[in-house]
Amino acid sequence: MNIELIAVGDELLLGTTLDRNSNWIASRLTENGLRLRWHETVGDNESDIRHQLRRAWNRAEVVLLTGGLGPTHDDITRPVLARFFEDDLLFRDDLMEPIRERFRARGLDIPPGTEVMAEFPVRARPIPNLHGSAPGIHYHEDQKQLFAMPGVPVEMRGMMESYVLPSLMEYRQDHYGFRTIKTTGRGESHLAALIGDPLLLKPVELAFLPSIDYGVTLRISATADSKQQVNAVLDQAEEFLKQRIGGFIYSFSGKLLETVILDVMRQRGLKLAVAESCTGGIISSRIISIPGSSDVFERGFITYSDGSKTDLLGVDPAIIATQGAVSGDVAQAMADGARQRSGADIAMAVTGIAGPSGGTSEKPVGLVYIGLSDREHSETHRFQFTGDRDTNRRRAAQAALNLLWMRLQETRNG
Repeated sequence: MNIELIAVGDELLLGTTLDRNSNWIASRLTENGLRLRWHETVGDNESDIRHQLRRAWNRAEVVLLTGGLGPTHDDITRPVLARFFEDDLLFRDDLMEPIRERFRARGLDIPPGTEVMAEFPVRARPIPNLHGSAPGIHYHEDQKQLFAMPGVPVEMRGMMESYVLPSLMEYRQDHYGFRTIKTTGRGESHLAALIGDPLLLKPVELAFLPSIDYGVTLRISATADSKQQVNAVLDQAEEFLKQRIGGFIYSFSGKLLETVILDVMRQRGLKLAVAESCTGGIISSRIISIPGSSDVFERGFITYSDGSKTDLLGVDPAIIATQGAVSGDVAQAMADGARQRSGADIAMAVTGIAGPSGGTSEKPVGLVYIGLSDREHSETHRFQFTGDRDTNRRRAAQAALNLLWMRLQETRNG
């Protein structure tokens, strides 16, 4: 079933309103085994709307449209649809009565012009609006369907859940499914080289979704005659990817890296401490944003200045003086100090030059050292990032969490 979504509204094109409706609709379709194939946004202009309607009606089996069903002069979707389908608009008192009742219940007079929402295309079916006044519009012609819904989120969602999705499920002939696989430690080009020819995964489709904060997410998807067939081919694809890049996969369920780390540490009864300089609390924030993190996360130190590294973590001032605050020795001393002073089982520390200034030829912007310390041993790792200040800090945070996850994997396997 090819589905196209048309979002109508000048406010969407001007950027004054974020189009959360389209994101929500796409998600709900996917959750129900349906797939959105095209998505277009047009303004409140009749020729633009008609042009997009022609394209959509020619190539899609289902057209979803949001916006422009209200009573104001810029709400033109209703008459445009009637003209597109060569239909007539007819005032329907049965559609006007619920509108009157809504205003009566609120003790308000009906504003002039409200009656336009009860002018309805003759050949269409009204979609009940459980949360507002304007009914939606459902055309079912030429073995195709169009569903027009208001742009008000609560009204659109009500129609999708109560009417549109049940209608689509009734006519669905195949099933679509997808899974997300979370990886870290390698970029998308390296992962692609390790995976090899994506045709090896057919009929499963593979997409790479890189992120500064969360590594590379792989999305595998498939369409088949039944849900069971979809799951079977996705299971095979997961096993194939596990064999090729299993060492870089931290979640087959879509969990974030910090959630996976907390789950492992909780199971082992371990406590964590974090010392941050250039990341300024990003790592701690990511950890404590997860519900239940308090039973693992002992404490965090933000030691931005040289003095704070000495006062709070016990870093020897001589090391800072000779090696510099951005060095492997300081990162290690920070991690050791955080673990010892907090009583945690594992501590990690980050120090670096985020930029845009502060770099030298020997220590350029983007240089980061990360230290790990547990009761068995300590280690440091050097990274050279190449982004702007925000990017360098976020990549450093992800690298630190990746190192911690790898250390937890090593201790489990050891």
